[in-house]
Amino acid sequence: MEGRAGVRTGRQVIAAAVAGAGIVAVVQCLPASAAAARPGASAGLVSTATRTASASPGVVLVNQPSRSVCVGRKFRVGVWFQRFSGGSRAYRIAISGPRHRRFFYRHGLAPASRWRFWRVKAGRVGKYLISYSGHRPGTAKWTTYRVTTRARRC
Repeated sequence: MEGRAGVRTGRQVIAAAVAGAGIVAVVQCLPASAAAARPGASAGLVSTATRTASASPGVVLVNQPSRSVCVGRKFRVGVWFQRFSGGSRAYRIAISGPRHRRFFYRHGLAPASRWRFWRVKAGRVGKYLISYSGHRPGTAKWTTYRVTTRARRC
């Protein structure tokens, strides 16, 4: 992604678009205190998402959790709608645990004024499958973006 070399943080911040899905995954690895202390870092994140969002109208941004987490700790999932991009604000988030049972589900309209986060506890060792769903631009069809987080003993 061009134009991102100027954003230097302790951890990597990436934005990736799901082709034509109307969902943009945003990896936010910064703690809240670091993001507040570095206004340039959060501005870089938003500008990257904006550039990606302009390619497909109607974008719901999702917070992608880290790839691994210690058992007993929490990981964060969330949504945000870009007001200027238009389109559907509808979202669905479902998380299945190591026992392959869905234990977390949220749905609704993504807020346009701020991020909406949920902190989910990884209670067992294994894989947690996070599924974000949103509408394709101009249709009522749901498209799913899946991410896996591994819980390990630390």
